[in-house]
Amino acid sequence: TMLSMSRALVLATCLTVARALHAPTPPCRHALRVTSPRLATKKKVSKKGGARGFGGGAAKQAVKELTPEQLQWRDLKEWVASSGGAADAVRLTDCGGGLRGLKAARDLAKGDEILRIPRSIILDVERAEASPVSGVWRSSGGALPGYLKLGLALLYEVRRGAASDLLPYLAMLPTQDEFAAGGGPAAMWSDDELALTECAHLIDFAKRRRGQSRGEGVPALQPDALAASWAECGLPGEPPGRDELSWAVGAVTSRAYGVGSGSGLVPVVDMANHDGRTPQHTAKGLEEDGRSFVVLATEPIRKGTQVCLSYGELPNCVLLPQFGFVLASLDAPPDLPLVDFTPCLREAEGAAGGAALLLSLAEDGLLVREGDGSISCW
Repeated sequence: TMLSMSRALVLATCLTVARALHAPTPPCRHALRVTSPRLATKKKVSKKGGARGFGGGAAKQAVKELTPEQLQWRDLKEWVASSGGAADAVRLTDCGGGLRGLKAARDLAKGDEILRIPRSIILDVERAEASPVSGVWRSSGGALPGYLKLGLALLYEVRRGAASDLLPYLAMLPTQDEFAAGGGPAAMWSDDELALTECAHLIDFAKRRRGQSRGEGVPALQPDALAASWAECGLPGEPPGRDELSWAVGAVTSRAYGVGSGSGLVPVVDMANHDGRTPQHTAKGLEEDGRSFVVLATEPIRKGTQVCLSYGELPNCVLLPQFGFVLASLDAPPDLPLVDFTPCLREAEGAAGGAALLLSLAEDGLLVREGDGSISCW
């Protein structure tokens, strides 16, 4: 298959990142986006009609001159404010390289509140459980991971259209076509594109995430079963196919933050780019009463400075499959050298006391665990 221009260009820029990914095969040479020095983003600005959600300089224009994208951003901020929140301390704009992000709309002092997003407009697992779409997983015993529940809840809200109270937020999400044009997380790449990375661990991780996003191995999400439960629950529109489910789960896993005991899509907050520096210049989380998700400045931030959040202490071999970018600087945090440990695992598992020893090593952090808790072969 033909590579998109954005993916082809970064093949040449990822060589320095690859030196840290010591998989059994040659080093990884492929990435979606590389930023410098340590700022990375997960959103792509539309090439048609100006920047998607572009807000720079809009205050000096007449409302009738605003682009559709600028109108969406204005509507989003007004929606947040009418819901009891605040997002006037930032503006959505092009942060370079055709990538959008948030910048300070005014000088911010240490401790200033940058964003306040009411829990009532956050699409979290609690809201998904209370939604009619929960009938899809309740009919099969309710055993679905949170990211799949959020993906289905997102698709339900999209199908509700104007009836959804999340409409201003939904309008700002990247479409399937935009994900494809911009590259998206490596978990959404084709096998041919993944093979170009020549990085066995990355390919293995991305393929497993791809399968998870498409509901593979989940009986309730197989096409016939999902179609039947979608109709039985009286949900709007056609039941989602695997490609659409993959888009929704990709949107969730690349944008969601921890909310309460689970995770959720937090409007506006999820438009902030990743900052790999330590310490970060912002702090985020639910307030103690759980009613709002807030972002605070932990140091002074000048007007026009990009406002970033941390997605976590994650190496590039995780950032690329999940979020679709890599950090140009490898020391924040460093990537780990990886080797295929399968032969050693098999030998240890077959030896007396080997299984207990492996568990002990994993508890000490000397072996990596997979998402299901099993010991990784990497």
